[in-house]
Amino acid sequence: MNRKLFNSEGKTYSLLGFDKRAALAIQNHFRLSNYQMLVLSWLKGLWTGILLSLVLHYFIIH
Repeated sequence: MNRKLFNSEGKTYSLLGFDKRAALAIQNHFRLSNYQMLVLSWLKGLWTGILLSLVLHYFIIH
């Protein structure tokens, strides 16, 4: 099975287009539904927030 993430026609794409293609590639590769992608992005945001708060807590306390 051959998967293409990038179009090799030499066209330029915006950052938003790249983000959409990357999300679609992840969704197709792992065979995720739209709801599963929503949960995945929510968990990623939660994890990022937890890590950011721990880093800030470390710098404020020490």
